Amino acid sequence: MFTNRLFVLSLACLSLSSGVIAADYGQSIQIPMKDKGLLWDSDIVLEATLYKPKGEGPFPVVIFNHGSTGGDKEYAKQTVNPWGFGKYLNDKNIALVIPMRRGRGGSEGSYKEQYTCEGNGIREGIEYATESLDASYQFILNQPWVDKEKVMLAGNSRGGVLSLKYASEHPDAFAGVINFAGGWVDDSCIKQGVSPNVSIFKEAASQLDTPTLFIYGRNDPFYSDESIKTFAESYESAGGNIDFKFYQLGSGASGHDIFYKYYYLWSDVVDQYLKQTKMDLTD
Repeated sequence: MFTNRLFVLSLACLSLSSGVIAADYGQSIQIPMKDKGLLWDSDIVLEATLYKPKGEGPFPVVIFNHGSTGGDKEYAKQTVNPWGFGKYLNDKNIALVIPMRRGRGGSEGSYKEQYTCEGNGIREGIEYATESLDASYQFILNQPWVDKEKVMLAGNSRGGVLSLKYASEHPDAFAGVINFAGGWVDDSCIKQGVSPNVSIFKEAASQLDTPTLFIYGRNDPFYSDESIKTFAESYESAGGNIDFKFYQLGSGASGHDIFYKYYYLWSDVVDQYLKQTKMDLTD
């Protein structure tokens, strides 16, 4: 019960604070990355936060992918650090790593995940984000405390879509994917009744058999309830193995806050999913 209260408190603090969450829990680590340029490549460092259970391991690992800046340049400088989620997973003997992509938080490089409704721009943004995730994943695989057979991706907003896309490109690599409020663009990009997100979900589903958990909240300011249902239906119709949870959060609540503020709604589902995927082997 204390763990549950701690998680709710920490996530609420993260969502309300405009600064970096300060906690004496978790370890800041540096992930090396080769940043490709037009004329030459550069060696840069990505910032990440690690929450590792006590002991030598090997431990299952969840890699959590953050969302976008929302166009806020100041927010781009902040480090996403949901430390309550780290505590929650560590209590299950699961490690958590939260890498910051290029140009975000304390990571070096430029932030080039542009805001556009144009197809090529969307693809370029996802590919650019994928390069940071790939560097993080390869680094994590080389750590001696990692159980390489039990790595899971999770993410919020753009991070949810990024997790699905990356897993689909490595269909045998991950135990599962948890998508919290995932979408790369909002409903302002809908053309002829179709969101660009739909094709992203379909493409990922067509290449991925891994069990996935979709967690969304109603009244999301970025995607309508109907759009969210279409995301899940499109993923399933394209062959995706999906467990879709769609929560009513109450009057005036933002569905996009489902990860950070509404742990009490989805914690049991995630508990079951971690057991189902054999990430959580605790009694």
